[in-house]
Amino acid sequence: MSVLLLWAVLWVVPVVAASGASSARGWVMVADTLREDTLRGITISVARLPLSSGGVPLSVSRLQGEWLRRAEPQLTLRESLAAVPGVWMLGEANFAQDIRIAIRGFGARSAFGIRGIRLLLDGIPESAPDGQGQVDNLDLAVVERIEVLRGSSGGLYGNASGGVVSLHTERIADAPAMRVRVATGSWGFGQGHVSGSFRRGRHGVRLALTHQRLRGYREYSAMRTSLLNTRWEWPSPDSSLRLRLLFNYVFSPQADDAGGLTAEQVAAHRRAAHPTNTRFNAGERVEQGRVGFFAEKDWKKGHTSSARLYALRRNFENRLPFQRGGQVQLQRWAAGTGVQHQWLSPRASFSAGLDFDYQCDDRQRFDNLDGQRGPLQLNQTERFASAGFFVAAQWRPRSSWNLGAGLRADRVWLQVEDAFDADGDQSGRRAYSYLSPWAGLTRHVGRYLRARANWATHFETPTLSELSNNPDGSGGFNPNLRPQRTHTWEIGAQTAEGDLLQADVALFWAVTNDELTPFERPQTPGRLYYQNAGQTRRMGFELTLLAYPVPRLAAELTWTSARFWYARYSTPAGDFSGNQLPALPQHWGMLDLRYGGEYRWFARAQARYAGAYFADDANQTRVAPVTLLQSRVGYRWRRPTCLVEAFFGVDNATQAAYFHNVRPNAAAGRFFEPAAGRTCWVGLLWEAHPTSAVAPGNVYLSMPPKRYRVVGGPMPFGL
Repeated sequence: MSVLLLWAVLWVVPVVAASGASSARGWVMVADTLREDTLRGITISVARLPLSSGGVPLSVSRLQGEWLRRAEPQLTLRESLAAVPGVWMLGEANFAQDIRIAIRGFGARSAFGIRGIRLLLDGIPESAPDGQGQVDNLDLAVVERIEVLRGSSGGLYGNASGGVVSLHTERIADAPAMRVRVATGSWGFGQGHVSGSFRRGRHGVRLALTHQRLRGYREYSAMRTSLLNTRWEWPSPDSSLRLRLLFNYVFSPQADDAGGLTAEQVAAHRRAAHPTNTRFNAGERVEQGRVGFFAEKDWKKGHTSSARLYALRRNFENRLPFQRGGQVQLQRWAAGTGVQHQWLSPRASFSAGLDFDYQCDDRQRFDNLDGQRGPLQLNQTERFASAGFFVAAQWRPRSSWNLGAGLRADRVWLQVEDAFDADGDQSGRRAYSYLSPWAGLTRHVGRYLRARANWATHFETPTLSELSNNPDGSGGFNPNLRPQRTHTWEIGAQTAEGDLLQADVALFWAVTNDELTPFERPQTPGRLYYQNAGQTRRMGFELTLLAYPVPRLAAELTWTSARFWYARYSTPAGDFSGNQLPALPQHWGMLDLRYGGEYRWFARAQARYAGAYFADDANQTRVAPVTLLQSRVGYRWRRPTCLVEAFFGVDNATQAAYFHNVRPNAAAGRFFEPAAGRTCWVGLLWEAHPTSAVAPGNVYLSMPPKRYRVVGGPMPFGL
């Protein structure tokens, strides 16, 4: 029956939608100066296959262009990723915990940062090998493109890849360029950015420095951070060999944690910090340096080889709001390498690669004596190593069909060496082996529509920090935690890029066994422990609509309706089978209106809706739905040698009372982190010798007022 349903979708849905697509073709307008062949065949690198956006059998969203940064505060990924259906985010205003990103429900359980999805920067992993990712070293001022792979990606990226977020920094201009940006706003927000790039011969260099600070809406929620990013490029004379060296450094001496509040505390004073957080000086200090090297070589007859190498060093101090073991000192060293070879022909493509990653954490815990470091309570070295080999292939048996498939084999090693003798030797080791297959197909209906279907898998081992958090307070690894395994099915359809009205729709179903689920203990609030649920299920619907009603105006609607629930989950606290997973709504979406060209006036207005959801496994605490309104406006002057931009922005224009973060299963009802009311900022940007400020994907925003013609073009947002 399922095969017949899939066949019907692949044939009937495209034919019905094609009629609508063809009726809109006459309205597509782009500038005279752009040729059609420069707008098609966009390569989606996140799929690890040299495929165009129309040939990928997976759900990939691509965001690009100056609108990723224009008039934004450039503080968190929420500013951009809200345009992607299926992506849900919490915690963007708590810089001690970091933003939590979930793709189709994977990642929502994270204690801090990004968990369960892979984060890449210019092809180099930003996620730690064990699957935990932080974004405190990302400078959004230099990001020009984001690709999001929505769905299980274990066949491509291995462990902890329930989805992938791949960021690409801006290319180095041929002419020397410099950019200075300053911004200031509500709640003590201040930001300064300066960057410059130049080329000498075939060498290209870019340097970017950003400093930002925030007092915060709530008491005791301030942060300060400085970011340094450099990039060096070198192509061979014939451009067949390309080398790239990346270095970034972050120093964040302050990121205070105001903590979660109970509903009664929110009603009494929503801006207050929890008393125990101020008493124990809760927060973190981070210093990290990371270097990455990437080489790519084109051979004859469509063959390309690439290699990557990276290393990072991270010093992390964390103060939690309790005494015993409440101060954490972590020193992390991680490194990895990978090689990949791909071959592309008119009817087929093939890719194979090998990845190896290693992580070593020296973890110490001390008592937190009202903010002062007390006696040592834990001292251990934790190691995580993984090796994975993958193959992926795509074949076009007919011009309207694309078949894709892949397989990845992973071996994971975990080890802990306990150096704290007071509670005995808790040393130990574990090893896991997994195969992660995937398969998909696309069917093209003329030039204007394609349907897709895929089946994919991924697995997820507990991270080192999750394993080291033993509910009994002992050292070593939690012996009761097991990896989780997921199977995902998806069908969808997408109209051609470049039409007046463009659409993408996807239906997904996922089954996860041994879901890693967080909980807290009253004795240690703020520290998450984990246990395995029996089985969880996810099913949902994702929609993106993008329209160009008049020149220089774009309207986009993204919507997600999904259900995430425990199919089988029984604990000593109760049987939660049938309950919704906490911290995930059933409905959320965004309406985005953008007006403007490359120069002169521009404006943007957004309405974001988040439906109700629960804060606990028992589904006893409900978080109310909320609608948020925000806008940006500015003016851009172009001079012969520079560009100047003045801008103004406002978030939560109606001062809705909502929570930017909800801590799932928090102890003593401390679920809620209230968000700020109306937040405003102003800024000024100056660029010397600017290149085109709008990427080719945004040509609809740089059109002259007259002289249009009909061609195709890539979709800059949402699809």
